[in-house]
Amino acid sequence: MGLFDGYISNDAFDELHDRDGEINPHWRELYEHIDSIDTDTLINKQSEIDWRLEDNGVTFNVYNDPDGNNRPWRLDPIPFVISSSEWEHIKLGLKQRAKLLNLIFKDIYTEQKLIKDGIVPEEIIYTHKGFIREVFNLKNLESFMLKIYAVDLARGPDGKLWVINDRTQSPSGIGYAIENRLSMNAVLEDLYAKIDKKKIVRFVDGLGLMIKKASKYTQEPLVALLTPGYHNETYFEQSFLAHFLDMVLVSGEDLLTKDGFVWLKTLGGLKKVDTILRRVDDSFCDPLELRDDSTLGVSGLMQVVRENNIALLNPIGSGILENLGLNPFMKNIASYFLDEELILPQIATWWCGQEKELDYVVENFDRLVIKKIDKNSKFHTYFGSKVSNDKKKQIIEEIKKNPTVYVGQEEVSFSTTPSFVDGEIVARNSVVRAFLHERDGEYEVMEGGLVRVSSQKDSFIVTNQNGGVSKDLWILGDDGDEPIAPVSNSTQFLNTTLSNITTIKAQNLFWLGRYVTRAVITARMIRFTIKSDTSYYQLQSDEKASKILLYQVLTHITMTYPGFLDKEMTGAKYFNPNDEIYSIIADSSRVGSLSYTIGMLSLANLNVKDMLTLDSWRVYDKVTKEWEAFVSSKNRSNRIMVNELNKLITYLLAYSELIGESMSDEQGLLLYQLGQKLEGSIMLINKTRALLTSKHSELIQHNLLEAMIITNESYNSYRATYHASLDLEDVIKFVLYDSNNQKSLVSRLDKILVKFKNLPQHNFGDLLNSFEKPIFQAYSRLRLTSYEDLIVEEEGGVLVKFDELLSELSQLLTSCADELTKHYFAHYEE
Repeated sequence: MGLFDGYISNDAFDELHDRDGEINPHWRELYEHIDSIDTDTLINKQSEIDWRLEDNGVTFNVYNDPDGNNRPWRLDPIPFVISSSEWEHIKLGLKQRAKLLNLIFKDIYTEQKLIKDGIVPEEIIYTHKGFIREVFNLKNLESFMLKIYAVDLARGPDGKLWVINDRTQSPSGIGYAIENRLSMNAVLEDLYAKIDKKKIVRFVDGLGLMIKKASKYTQEPLVALLTPGYHNETYFEQSFLAHFLDMVLVSGEDLLTKDGFVWLKTLGGLKKVDTILRRVDDSFCDPLELRDDSTLGVSGLMQVVRENNIALLNPIGSGILENLGLNPFMKNIASYFLDEELILPQIATWWCGQEKELDYVVENFDRLVIKKIDKNSKFHTYFGSKVSNDKKKQIIEEIKKNPTVYVGQEEVSFSTTPSFVDGEIVARNSVVRAFLHERDGEYEVMEGGLVRVSSQKDSFIVTNQNGGVSKDLWILGDDGDEPIAPVSNSTQFLNTTLSNITTIKAQNLFWLGRYVTRAVITARMIRFTIKSDTSYYQLQSDEKASKILLYQVLTHITMTYPGFLDKEMTGAKYFNPNDEIYSIIADSSRVGSLSYTIGMLSLANLNVKDMLTLDSWRVYDKVTKEWEAFVSSKNRSNRIMVNELNKLITYLLAYSELIGESMSDEQGLLLYQLGQKLEGSIMLINKTRALLTSKHSELIQHNLLEAMIITNESYNSYRATYHASLDLEDVIKFVLYDSNNQKSLVSRLDKILVKFKNLPQHNFGDLLNSFEKPIFQAYSRLRLTSYEDLIVEEEGGVLVKFDELLSELSQLLTSCADELTKHYFAHYEE
């Protein structure tokens, strides 16, 4: 029994079969290859593809979905194939449409002949959110050239591919198309070895070259890919393309405008940006002139565009071309501008701003698809045949109130294509996304593309947001002598040295080190407190006092005040502390809690994820998944809490070690380690102050000294050094002064001073920088103070000199962090 024996399509058009039910000629060879293997072989191939995509970290984020972040990308092992003869015709149509859209783009923002000559009603332009008035009449005509263009195509009932959507302002999908082709080549080479298909390397090379040539003023331009951030649905692709085509991945916070130019904030200072490939929608690009609530763009960007000091791909304002209201007029526009007929058909569309068309939409509502002309509108797409009578009346009423923003489109049943689902080959509806880039005033078309198929049978909602699966698009035919490599024409590699790290990434690396260290120290302190609590079996007054002090230390360390310092907390409550301890562990809304720290750590991790290895990703994913599962379970047993803290500490130490192994100082490890050393020093001071600056009975003193050494993971090291039981003077010497102890404060401060020398723009003269002075003062203050003197002066049970010293050191280290932020992360001087 062949794999295709159960394949049935009830659609008007199926990619595999012709109208007589015979196998289409261009499918014949692929069909025979697949039908000659068994189900297990194809299942294994699918598993290999899934593994490869997961191993490469290929993901797609789904908005408003609990499992949406980092959802694995899905690729079908059966490609979507098109014959070379059909594709040549499609290419002509794609190039014609790109040319036509450029003419429309330029006209809308300059002469507006289409409006003046009555070709397009002005309401279609001015009521669309994509019309950016600030772009009107820019002197630089390059501001009206689409450099990258994508178009969604679907097979209509006549068997031809129809245009269903234009993607002009920030087209996505090229990175996924590249990844799909690489995965197919790697996994299915043996299965499809004899099938010739066009290569996409020429397009990819040309795209990289076009991006670098977009700036006419710099031979080696600084190119930035502007991302909306890691929560964006295609963030993986943005990161992938940035690395693949030697661009700097930046967010709006990484950039500023000054002196008529855009500048990249780096650790080494400001660097002029020549070209921006943007993935931020038009209206969000400049909060100064466009949407003032945007946190994604760059204030002043529009003025830089006016002064022609930035190459912006694609130009701001190009979103107007995604206007569905233009569709009914495209035929006349093609005749007006090109004196040509449209080569590619498009879905029949009726704009409701005209009386006759409005009446048609109302009368034929049941067989139309109702949309707004702006694809970013919150208005849903409604299939007239599937809405209730009450909903139909409501929609018609809305249309009549504001007809200029609505269209009705013919409901077209997209073609089906063979897809491998749950071990069977079944028919699924499909949409093709084709890609073009500008090349010397003309357009290059990718000899392939990205295909999406519906997740369910007979579904016409074909998007990744709705669970769709992707396919690789194959254009059958031989490329001849077309070169296979290299992938990029660039001989220049992106400079990733320390001075070129963007400010935001540098800051996040620094805080990544701080949060990892804070989480580990906090977890160790909580673990010790819980274990100490369960190990006390005597209820002598000293034991009770020890427990109370440990709880209070926990509040001091985490700074979750008032916590166990609350004066209203009764003595009895101290011996039933589970609620407070659990809150310190699991309450993510409580500043200082372990879950809050992990949340901040996760944000820092996401911001630098593209700089870390896949092994780091995997470990951190395991950290968050298991921690979230524990917190969600709300299990408060001491055994479970200690077990989860053990796992958390182990995972975080492994994660930290992987970062250290996979990154050099020049790549940013220096910043990460500075964060670790600085946070470790601050928390060591705070813990020492909380545990050791008060006089207690011998038993309590021993318990607190033990807490100090054990939570510092230094018990064996201490015993090996001092060969004696715990003693206050020895412990102070060990944790603060002992230069042979790598975890001592003096060792940490010494390492911080050494690492400061390797930061960019460092003053190698005799003068100390603003952030060096506090550390040098702290180091000197510590070395000039005798530890023997710290334990002699006592006032009200407090070692006054010791407490004053630690307070001063804490302030100096906090000042160092503030000055470091001002100098490197805030660019105050610039």
